[in-house]
Amino acid sequence: MRLNKLEKIKEKSNAKNLLIVGEPNLFYFTGYRGVGGLLDCDGTRTLLVPLLERNRALGIKDLDVKVYYPVKLEENVIEGTLVSAVEKLCPSTTDKKLLIDLGYASVDLFLQLSSKYEAKNITEDILQTRAIKEEKEIEAIRHAQRATAMAMKMASESLVEGISEIELAGIIDETMRKGGAEDYAFPSIVAFGENSAEPHHIPCERRLRKGDTVVVDIGAKYNGYSFDSTRTFLYGITEKSKRIYDVVLEAQLEAIDAVQEGIEASQIDRIARSRIEKEGFGKLFVHSTGHGVGIEVHESPAISMKSKDILREGMVITVEPGIYFQGELGVRIEDTILVRKGKPEVLETLYKTL
Repeated sequence: MRLNKLEKIKEKSNAKNLLIVGEPNLFYFTGYRGVGGLLDCDGTRTLLVPLLERNRALGIKDLDVKVYYPVKLEENVIEGTLVSAVEKLCPSTTDKKLLIDLGYASVDLFLQLSSKYEAKNITEDILQTRAIKEEKEIEAIRHAQRATAMAMKMASESLVEGISEIELAGIIDETMRKGGAEDYAFPSIVAFGENSAEPHHIPCERRLRKGDTVVVDIGAKYNGYSFDSTRTFLYGITEKSKRIYDVVLEAQLEAIDAVQEGIEASQIDRIARSRIEKEGFGKLFVHSTGHGVGIEVHESPAISMKSKDILREGMVITVEPGIYFQGELGVRIEDTILVRKGKPEVLETLYKTL
């Protein structure tokens, strides 16, 4: 558990009370994966969960668990909602200030809490805290990397004329599971030919033909942590597809070389984007260069043009430039990278040379 990190957040805001919501946050701070909230009321920490999650929550050691339910079924069950439980255990008459991550709070939850407390948003503090990975977190990401690498290799070996996107996605998902993945970090993206120009394409019945570009964007999840990798395969190389591939690869490699502690995240985006713009394809690079990876596949820091984030050792990010010709083809190459003080550590899944 990382409950000690809550004290720093409270001290920064000069507050006594804090409520953590959202499964990713709850998992990060307590190891609990489910619905509910973690209440820190003047140093007394309580995991608040609905009745159906009680048995799972009681497995969390060294943390008091309180249960809430719409009606009073048992003496030790708090009648009402999460807000009712917060009010009962941390009355606003004691201290009206309550810190909460609004990134995970529903509008209804925020409105109810705001009517009783002086709710202050600590989303940025939570994001920055989670952005720096501990060794245990990095090891889980490496496990997810290995499962993803197995699936990416299988994907490359399964490219036969006539296979459908859905069929290949199924092979990939099965391989990740066999490789030890507990889940997929996101729905696997498999896109052939003209579909590869859609960055977030949903696999369909489109079948592989000679001359197609094939974008495979996949990631396994292990012990709560995600991985993310994209490779583009050319199933029959054309002059145009090879030219685009080479430009994207050069942009990615140049951006990766610049990854180190202390550099602005926006600079990484600028390096990749400048290379693509120099080759005349700037308007076809339609997304940011990358993002943080951890419990969620998209988290802080943002590797984008307007990002204010500074890279720090222990961050895990992606670098994934792409070029997309609508209705024709797309190329994206992505690696997950561990930020170090010096040379970055690239957590590769498959060689990128054609």
